[in-house]
Amino acid sequence: MRNTWLIIRREYLERVRSKAFIIFTILTPVLVAALVLLPSKLMMMKSGKAQSIAVVSPDPAIATAIQQQLVQPSSTGSDDDMGAQKFTVTLDGAPSEQLRTSLNDQVSAGKLDGYLWLTQDGIGKRTVTYATRNSSDLMGASIIQSALRAAFIRNALAEKGIAATDADSILSRVSLDTIRIEKGKETRSSSIAAFMLPFVLMFMIYMTVIIYGVAVMRSVIEEKTSRVVEVLLSSVRPMELMAGKIIGVGAVGLTQMLIWCTCIAALGTPGFVAAKAYLKDVQIPAPVFILFPIFFLLGYLLYAALYAAVGAMVNSDEEAQQVQWPVLLPLIACTVFASAVIRQPNGQLAFWLSLFPLTSPIIMFVRVASQMPPLWQVLLSIALLVGTIYAVVFICARIYRVGILMYGKRPTLPEIIKWIKYA
Repeated sequence: MRNTWLIIRREYLERVRSKAFIIFTILTPVLVAALVLLPSKLMMMKSGKAQSIAVVSPDPAIATAIQQQLVQPSSTGSDDDMGAQKFTVTLDGAPSEQLRTSLNDQVSAGKLDGYLWLTQDGIGKRTVTYATRNSSDLMGASIIQSALRAAFIRNALAEKGIAATDADSILSRVSLDTIRIEKGKETRSSSIAAFMLPFVLMFMIYMTVIIYGVAVMRSVIEEKTSRVVEVLLSSVRPMELMAGKIIGVGAVGLTQMLIWCTCIAALGTPGFVAAKAYLKDVQIPAPVFILFPIFFLLGYLLYAALYAAVGAMVNSDEEAQQVQWPVLLPLIACTVFASAVIRQPNGQLAFWLSLFPLTSPIIMFVRVASQMPPLWQVLLSIALLVGTIYAVVFICARIYRVGILMYGKRPTLPEIIKWIKYA
């Protein structure tokens, strides 16, 4: 035990004091904040300038309805943020080739951002051409499409004798309040938050397990290639060395996450207070706080042992990239099936994936964050996971014991089986 503790201390201090750890710990929150805040800031900057749009239509009523919807969108649109982008709209009369050439020249010269081209046949088929300098502006095109839909509906109802104000009232959006029922109690919940929360927590586990599992693997490869391991094995057992590496690198990961969480709590408090009105319906179930560290630690221990065995089998990072795919596949499968599990947390797919040890650390936690499964399923999942970790560590320790001293070509599967049998 003393040797294991010394290895844990060495692995932890060596990584925490490294420049890579300090830089990565500082830059990651900065990059995440930039990825989250910068697009919103750019969208706000973009919305500050009105886009100039021309409408060409043989039907003045349709053209006027489109102009009204773009300048002052009504509640008949499908997007809540239609007003985020401002428009200045001019009506240029009926279509003609001369007019189209003139509009193309204005768009090319930057005098217009784009124009809507309607023909009599297009109005009947509800087909509109939008010519613009920036065809990659999907949000702007979506806003214009919603405005066109609302304008056509209002115009069709007006032809039936229904006033515009009545049309807005009839076609106004319906607000849907989502209420979560658990153990007979009703709590208000946000559908978007209920869907996104499991995803966010799942990726926290997913990324951490991969990052620090790979760190264990590379640590083994480095010591193997530098022959340091031969010195270490003269005074410690392979099992002690493996356990020390796994726990030491895991402690580094927990330290990093603790630093990030502290920064989020300190710097994000003003933002959370300001967004209190929007976050009031975000309900985080109590079991999430209890089970997150459990499944995080169990998942890390399982995959760290697998990665350590991979590191012991190979001789370089290039070989490791090829061999680690069988270890990565279950984790990738978790991300592929996560949305289906969130939609049906008690379905057959979710049930079996949450019990299969290689996917249970992520999938079972996704089920807990989405809808708490029966307690016996959670306990069974943890029991199977603990048993699998014990078996994997036992097998991987045997691979580690022989493979760590093997150099040259990469071992074949029969050779690995022999290592396990005779180690």
